Amino acid sequence: MKIKRCSMMLSFLLLSGCVETDVIDDILMAESEGYDYIGNDKVVGTITMPNYAEGGVSGSGGGGLPSTAAMMNSASTITYDGRSLVEVLQKEGQKTITAGKLRLMLFNQAYLQHGLNKVLHFRNQDPEVGRDLFLAMVDGSCFDLLTGSYLTAIPISRYAYDLIFQNEQKNFPQTNLKSFFYNYYGYQTDPYMPIIKKEKQHLVITGVALLKHDKYAGRIAGENNVFIFKALMETFKYGFYDYEFKPGEHIALENVSSQIKYAAEAGNSPEPRITASLKIIGYIRQGNPLLTTLDYNTSIKKNLQKELESKMETMVSQFQEKRIDPLGLGDLVRSYTRNFNSSSWKDRYPNAHFRAHVTIDIAETGVSK
Repeated sequence: MKIKRCSMMLSFLLLSGCVETDVIDDILMAESEGYDYIGNDKVVGTITMPNYAEGGVSGSGGGGLPSTAAMMNSASTITYDGRSLVEVLQKEGQKTITAGKLRLMLFNQAYLQHGLNKVLHFRNQDPEVGRDLFLAMVDGSCFDLLTGSYLTAIPISRYAYDLIFQNEQKNFPQTNLKSFFYNYYGYQTDPYMPIIKKEKQHLVITGVALLKHDKYAGRIAGENNVFIFKALMETFKYGFYDYEFKPGEHIALENVSSQIKYAAEAGNSPEPRITASLKIIGYIRQGNPLLTTLDYNTSIKKNLQKELESKMETMVSQFQEKRIDPLGLGDLVRSYTRNFNSSSWKDRYPNAHFRAHVTIDIAETGVSK
């Protein structure tokens, strides 16, 4: 036994000695990749890199701008679809470029329409890259977004990463490379990703891009619609829904918590039945000061519940028309059905009856009585 343990320890020591180490000041670590499809299987590929040179800007998270402008922080070229941008841009690097800290992969709409199959296959085989990076669609050009100037000192990759991360704590659904691959390779599910856009010297997140397997199938735009999508997708809190209870008069509902539960019946029938039950506990923010607590808990609450139910059913109906399933309803029905007939599900999915039941419990109504 002692001989075995000694042999294992010796093996670990020998293996650890084989791992190549890098000095952070001697490499350029790509933190974001941008893919702009330009037709004929070609893309404009762009990468950005922070500079870890001594004298970086204070408060930039350790990766700020260098004291001089001598370090390369972005590179771009035209290449063919499915090739590693880090490898193709290596010849332009003043130091070795690595992809070990990749945070973002961005695609323009034309690239999503062309299909992500090649780049996803390539990225899935890359052991250097972690699974917590974000994939996102860019309204406009990835090159313009990644090489633009902004009212912030931190690198663009971290700016865009933080933008997506903090919005996922509110209205936008959570997604990263790991969950994207789960939906991409999963049973009867389709992936999705956030949409970001450059507006002057700022970035904004504008919606959710829907995919049918690896190709663009449409988008969910507007904060209210994204709120509904997230409410159908996951349990969350701190989201906002703007409700217009009269023409020109609004209240803002902030959910303290929301819980979604599904049930399915007749899963092997030509028209399966799916029910979503959503319970929301929330605050009324920015309410009309002339309204009372009683007003909120009577007609306004009931009408808001009906609006959410109607919009949820409409959203799922649109998914069925496009024959996409970002909510994973096929997998849900399978879990409720003994001897589920998976081979005919794609034909039966558009005919499934979806119903939503929403219950809202208003906990606080701001400063109104």
